[in-house]
Parts: sequence; C-alpha cells; structure tokens
Amino acid sequence: MWGQKGFTLRFAVNAIVLISVIVTVAISAIIGYQSEKRSLTRTTFQMNQVYVNKISDTVNGLFGNMFDSLNVFGQYMAKDLKRADLHDRFDLFQRTHTNFNAVFIIDRDGTLLEGSNVLKKDVGTKIESVGSLQALKERRPLVSEPYTSKTTNKLIVMVSVPLYDDNGEYLGFIGGSIRLHETNIFQTILGNAPYQADGSYAYVMSMSGVLLYHPDATRIGENVTYSPIVDAIRVNKTGKLRFVNSKGINMLASYANIGSPGWGIASQTPNDTVLASARDLVKKLLLYMLPALLIFVAVIYWIVGKMASPFAKLAQFAAQLSPSNSGKDQLPKIHGWSNEANELHKAFGRAVRHFRYQFEHLSNEAQTDPLTGLYNRRTLDQFVKQYISQGMSFSILIMDLDNFKKVNDTYGHDRGDEVLRFLANALRDNLGEDCLICRFGGEEFVVLVPGDNAEVAMKDAERVRKFMMDTASPIGEKVTISIGVAYYPGMASTFEQLFRLADDALYQAKRYGRNRVVLAGANELEVKSS
Repeated sequence: MWGQKGFTLRFAVNAIVLISVIVTVAISAIIGYQSEKRSLTRTTFQMNQVYVNKISDTVNGLFGNMFDSLNVFGQYMAKDLKRADLHDRFDLFQRTHTNFNAVFIIDRDGTLLEGSNVLKKDVGTKIESVGSLQALKERRPLVSEPYTSKTTNKLIVMVSVPLYDDNGEYLGFIGGSIRLHETNIFQTILGNAPYQADGSYAYVMSMSGVLLYHPDATRIGENVTYSPIVDAIRVNKTGKLRFVNSKGINMLASYANIGSPGWGIASQTPNDTVLASARDLVKKLLLYMLPALLIFVAVIYWIVGKMASPFAKLAQFAAQLSPSNSGKDQLPKIHGWSNEANELHKAFGRAVRHFRYQFEHLSNEAQTDPLTGLYNRRTLDQFVKQYISQGMSFSILIMDLDNFKKVNDTYGHDRGDEVLRFLANALRDNLGEDCLICRFGGEEFVVLVPGDNAEVAMKDAERVRKFMMDTASPIGEKVTISIGVAYYPGMASTFEQLFRLADDALYQAKRYGRNRVVLAGANELEVKSS
C-alpha cells in the first residue's frame, strides 16, 4: 500500500538524506576535533617554550649582574677590611641590591669578617654552612645548592664571588643570600604567572631536584627528583615533555636550563585544557552547521514528491555536502517543468548560501586578529608548514614595540590599541605584498619574507623601524620598535630553531638599547653599532 501511495519512496529519500547529514556532521566533528587538538597542543608547547626561554635569559642576566656587583664591591672592600665604616658600607650595598637578604665577606678560613643583617656577636665566628663550604672549595663565581640556614632556619641559596689580592692570593669570598620563602627574584620575575585559570603554572628547580620557586609556596624546598622534568633538563637542557604530574594530571610541559646557576625552569599546561578548547571549537562549529543542515532535512521532507529523478539528484547532493567542499560543489540542474523540484532547488540554494556564509565567517575569524586585521598565529603556522614543505627559503622578522607597557599605563589600553593598529598599518604600507604579516600576541608581531636573501629582509625591517622612529603615533609621540631577524634554511633546519634565533636577536636588540634591527648571530659590537 505504501508503494502505491508513494510514501515508501519519500521516506527512503529523507532517511538517506538524514543519515548522510548525521555522518557528515560526525566526520566533520571528529576531523575538526583531532586537527584542532594537534594544533593547540603544538601551540601550547611553543608558547610555554618561548616563555621559559625568556625567563631563563632574564634570570641569567640577573645572576650576571649579581656576580658583577658582588665582585666590584668585594674587591673594593677587600683593600681595607678594617675601615671604620665597613658595616655601614655593607648595609648600604644590601639596601641598593634588594635581591639579597644579606651580604657578607668570609675569609679563606671560613671566618665571617663583616656583613649586612648580621649580628656583631657572629663577626669573627667560623661559618660552616653548605653554601660557605661550597664557595671555599670551588673558588669560583657560583650559586650554591639550596640549603637551610642554621641561624635563620630559612631555605636559602647563596650567590658568591671569590676574592684575590694584587698578587693573586686567595682571600676568601663575598656572598649574598637569597631566602627562597620570602620575596625574591623568582617572585619578581614569575609573580605574574601563578596558577592560571586553566591550571597552567611555572616553577624553578635546582639540578638536585629541589623546588626553588613554585606558585604554591608550601612546596618550595620540596624534593621532586621523581619528576621526569628533572632528568629531561639534565639531559637536553631545553625541550618539551608530556607527563603525569604528582597529582595525576596529564601535563604538556616545556623546559629550559638556567645556565648561570645550572637550574631548570618549566612551564606546563594541563592536557585537559587543550582538549577542552578543541571540544569548544567543535561545539561552535556544530552550532553554526546544524541550523543549515536541519533546513536541508525539513525542506527535503516537505517537498519530496513522486518525481524520483530530481529528488534523487538533490538527495545525492545533500549526502555529499560537507564543510570541506561546501563552497565548491554547485547545485545539480533539474527539469524546470517540475514545480515541486523547482521549489526544492530554490530552498537548497538558500540553505547552501547560508551554510557557505557561516563557514567563510568562521574561517575569517580563525585566521585573522580582530584588533589589527592581520593574520594570527594559527595562520602563521599554516604558511610556515607550506613554505617548508615546498622547500622555500624565507626570513623571519620578530618585532616588539619598545616600552609599550608605559604607553598603556600612561594613555590607557584604548590608545594602546590604536598604537598597535598604527604599527599594523605601517607594516602593510612599508612591506611588499609577498610578505606575510602576523600579530603574534600582545605588542609582538611576526613577518615572513619569502626569498633566500637575508639582506632584503634586513632592509625591510630597517624601513619599518625608521618609519616608526620618524612618524608620530596616535598618542602624539613617536613609538619605536626592536626587531630580530633570522633566515631559513641558512640559520636553522626547523622553524622552532629559526624562531628561537630571531627571538634571541630581538632580545639582543632590547638589551642593547632598543630601536634597532639585529640579525641572529650578530656579536655585541655589531649590535651596539647597528
């Protein structure tokens, strides 16, 4: 009976379309989820690596300054250790070098000669702390292993520099202590990175596996030699690792070695955070897709008639429709004399246009930075993959607005955003059309310059730098930029290595005065003269 009324055919056509839509959505969701998970995992590792590398460089620089300050002060004071204002000199030095909780001189026999924040009764006594014994034994600039002070019962590390007289005879050492449970350089540098809302955090450990800094202050001093991060830093110095932490949480960690003291820093993000982000993207994708797909099903079910041929064509089209080819396939032609088929054809056309618009809108949002209209990191990754897979040579420019925090603090974030857009327009106006311009995050921008001539990239970078230096910004003042340059494949075999080289060059540009362009590998004299 159903066959005589035509109901079986209508039901079959709609059932096929419905199943096809469900399969398409499921496959699209699975592929989108897996792809986004891989992309977010890679981006998380890269962001954590950039962070720990910058912190490592900063801490190395701080310890270098500590060594220099202690050496200059110690050599000066060692010329006359019996001067009347000796104690006052130490107090003054300690107040002007707040990274230290105490500063002191110990002779080669281990006797305390003088210092700041020390009791008079302790002057002239023999100091046998772990840090003192290590400094006397090794007789070199060093940062001691963490140990508990017998006098203060505090966990500390000691920064020390050996002292010699004019004849090269060893006199002892000058040292400064840092109490790890109190405000110190790690809180100063990492204090803006406690536990994040997504569970990310950074921590510092000694090579003996003792935590020197952790967002959870109660864990400072804890021995974490059981963590695979400790062995990884000892072996590889820098890299990435996926592991399960002490709380049973699967973590994505990037780590780096802090060269001066030989410590390690790690920044890690829960893997569940990456998975949650990927799931959220798939949910948004489905929310955009489902209304259009439901329209398809409803229209097909309502209009399907006895004319099998046009309905079969439209059903086949709906079954093949997917996010990957929605913008390519054209609606099939049907017999114009069929009123039912014409109406269904029109309905399909409207749905496809809506579907295509939603995907184009999503694609544009996923590829560009909403503030500047430039490409974002995800698009940068795609172009880098394409360049490397095709064997293309290219240079990378990593640039950063100088003193941008001051702009935001002085004029507000809205004016700061205008400065960011001003730099984005300057890049568009001063760089060639073949250059890929990306806002990497905050005030940091990245440009890919195709070609095997690094000089062209240097000229492009210099042109942008001069434009910013010579042109008033939206705040009425000139805002300068610093730029690091590296090129592939001449300087690196992978993009991660290339990015690190350019970022190091940017750091050099910042370190030696800002408002300059530095090519990766340039020595100090070249950077200062640039």
